[in-house]
Amino acid sequence: MGTIIGLVVLAAIDWYLVRKTGLHIHQLISKKYAEHLRGKEHHK
Repeated sequence: MGTIIGLVVLAAIDWYLVRKTGLHIHQLISKKYAEHLRGKEHHK
């Protein structure tokens, strides 16, 4: 039961982010991760 609720919550968050930013969760994460990696490159 908990997994179903978790999936519903994730779907709701994903839907909310798509409406607000136009990006899905995984796109948002990969974008932030890419920025994070680029940031590391500059500090060397």
